[in-house]
Order: sequence, then structure tokens, then C-alpha cells
Amino acid sequence: MVLPIIIGLGVTMVALSVRSGLNAWTVYKTLSPLTIAKLNNIRIENPTAGYRDALKFKSSLIDEELKNRLNQYQGGFASRMTEPEALLILDISAREINHLDEKLLKKKHRKAMVRNHPDRGGSPYMAAKINEAKEVLERSVLLRKR
Repeated sequence: MVLPIIIGLGVTMVALSVRSGLNAWTVYKTLSPLTIAKLNNIRIENPTAGYRDALKFKSSLIDEELKNRLNQYQGGFASRMTEPEALLILDISAREINHLDEKLLKKKHRKAMVRNHPDRGGSPYMAAKINEAKEVLERSVLLRKR
């Protein structure tokens, strides 16, 4: 009678350990050597030439259009969300604005929520901002009603 409970707890602990390990590995893959040293309180006196740019974000995998948009954005949120900010939050490009309808808005909102949902490790504040961005665009003249 107690054995199934013990087995269930054991399987649960193994599953949680594997999940935590995989999450830690995905974070570890994005860190540079200097960042890892800094997190472990290891001081590097003279970084070699190969490590000079190690603390910078490696943006080689980002396409040029997105890189330009990110470089132009100063960061933070406006006190009242605007349409350009909502488009940026939901990652709607200039080419997609011409075709923005309820279906595309729903698709972009869902994609942003999947990446930032609080139940999946995201921020509740970001989820609220994503929902606010959707509401702003639903009331916008940019949205083509059918």
C-alpha cells in the first residue's frame, strides 16, 4: 500500500530533476566564458583577445531587420501603450502590418504568450503587457475587420 506512493514520489523527483537540469543547460548554453567566470566570482585579470567581446550579446543568429529594430528601441514601456509599442511587443514586422487581421493578431499573441507565460517560467508583468498589446491592436485602425 505504501510502495506505490514511494514509487510515485521517486518518479516525480527524477522527473523534476531532469526538467531542472534541462532548464539549467539551456541557460548555460547562452552564457559566455567571462559571464560564467563572473557568476562564479572568478576574477580574470587580463582577458585574452578571444574573450574581449565575450560579455556582449551574440547576435549572429538574429536576422538584420530584427537587429536594427532592437538597436533603435531604447527599452522600457510607455505609461500608456501605443500602437508602435504593441507592434514591437507582439513582433509584428512592417511587412505584416499590411496583412494584419484578427487571425494574424491571434497567432502573434499566442506565440508571444507561449514564450512568456508565467506558468512556463515567464513574467506575469510581461504577460499583462502582451495582453495589453493585443487589446490596443484590437481597437486600432491597423486591424482589418472582416
